[in-house]
Amino acid sequence: MRWIDELLGRLTPAQKLAQLVLVLPGVESGRPDAATREALELGVGVLHSVRGMPASAAARYHNAVAEICADAGLPTALLGGNLESGLAYSLGTSGTHFPYPRGIGLSGDTELAYRIAAAGAIEARAVGFHWTFSPCVDVITVPDDPILGIRAYGVSAELTAELGAAQIRGYQDHGVLATAKHFPGHGDSSVDSHLDLPRVDRTAAAHEDIHLAPFRAAVEAGVATIMVAHLELPKLGINEPATLSSTVNRQWLRSDLGFDGVIITDALEMAAVANRYDPAESAVLALRAGADVLNVKCPAGEGPRIIARLVEALAAGEVDEKQVDESLRRLFLARARIGLDDPQPVDEERAAALDEALTWHDPARSSTVSVHGAPVGLDGFAVVGESALAQRFTEIGVRRGVAASGDAVVAVVSPGTVPLAQQREIVASALAEAGDVAAVVINSGEPAETFGDLADHVVTTAAVDAFDIVNDAAIDAAFDVLTTDALITDALITEG
Repeated sequence: MRWIDELLGRLTPAQKLAQLVLVLPGVESGRPDAATREALELGVGVLHSVRGMPASAAARYHNAVAEICADAGLPTALLGGNLESGLAYSLGTSGTHFPYPRGIGLSGDTELAYRIAAAGAIEARAVGFHWTFSPCVDVITVPDDPILGIRAYGVSAELTAELGAAQIRGYQDHGVLATAKHFPGHGDSSVDSHLDLPRVDRTAAAHEDIHLAPFRAAVEAGVATIMVAHLELPKLGINEPATLSSTVNRQWLRSDLGFDGVIITDALEMAAVANRYDPAESAVLALRAGADVLNVKCPAGEGPRIIARLVEALAAGEVDEKQVDESLRRLFLARARIGLDDPQPVDEERAAALDEALTWHDPARSSTVSVHGAPVGLDGFAVVGESALAQRFTEIGVRRGVAASGDAVVAVVSPGTVPLAQQREIVASALAEAGDVAAVVINSGEPAETFGDLADHVVTTAAVDAFDIVNDAAIDAAFDVLTTDALITDALITEG
């Protein structure tokens, strides 16, 4: 494309390298702060999501980012974020809460997966986001996964591939770049890479047949970007973080899978890498290994130091300028794919319609929870406990016209990512404490069948992730089954 050739011809080496860097934006009086402005003027090409502001404020912020880039004669920065359950995952109360991936996995419905991604993409673009770092297509194969939780579908490799491909199409058909993560699969790790570097003893057969399958499907679906994980696979010859491995990036992704889109690292500030390398050094190593976007995820004020080290590496021959241009071309093609070769301002009035939390409605909503037992309607409930999930459960029940009083009581427990055996103990304890209980609502991604002889008493709903973000869509889905083909007679709401 002519505009890409023109950009490559006029950007300085420092600007080219800056285009490949992702930083965290800062906010001052609702606009980019001085550090963010400086980073953008240096050429930083990707910003992670602003957080905790209404949709209309985010739209104004995103328009200000575009203005700064235009005034500097630079392409508008890509605005990305973890939007796997919608705007609310980043912005807080704005927009619609869509189900976490585990809820989609419980449904097993590819058409629903597409609809959720499409609706999320429409809202994201209305606020000015261009890029979602989802879907997570890792296949969980360890019993007590410490990192993914309800942010993965939690189903077989085949169904993960189908759901992931459907969501990729849903996002990208509606103007948002999708990211399949975390290549080459993080679902067999017993270590959280936020805390340390996982060393996974994966066999070649499991690698090929299980963990790579969803990524093949993602590439076939035309995924724009793939995020590479921080983990070692010694049995497969990977004795360094995969993000920093030329074998993983150039051989496995480019050659073996035929992926020609944008490779982005997982956040280089995570302890798996940061415990070993300075952020500027890990950025150089990732670029040398074949990454296109260096997800340093540092505050914008640290951006100049990162860029300076990359410039130094280029001058010293540690980084090849031809490779930098190839990475830029991929990134600019991704921009063109969603219309950023001719960027338009965000309509701030339209974005204001998303300022309030919106309820997700879909005829298949109830399928995103797992449920057993005899149908019994619920027209009232009592709440005991102060957990965030219990409080939100009460608020949504009242909003839906189910009285927060009466004889009916629901047991809601919130174990998070505790081992499955402990989840069973929590359910058993709630049943014993409350006496004659027909069901327990538990925050878990596990199907009700997982709870063995307690299964007939359990509704599982993927409501709270490992970062303690409560999801309204999951609670609404639980109320759908509790009030229509519901399970409850007596129970207790308690903290997990």
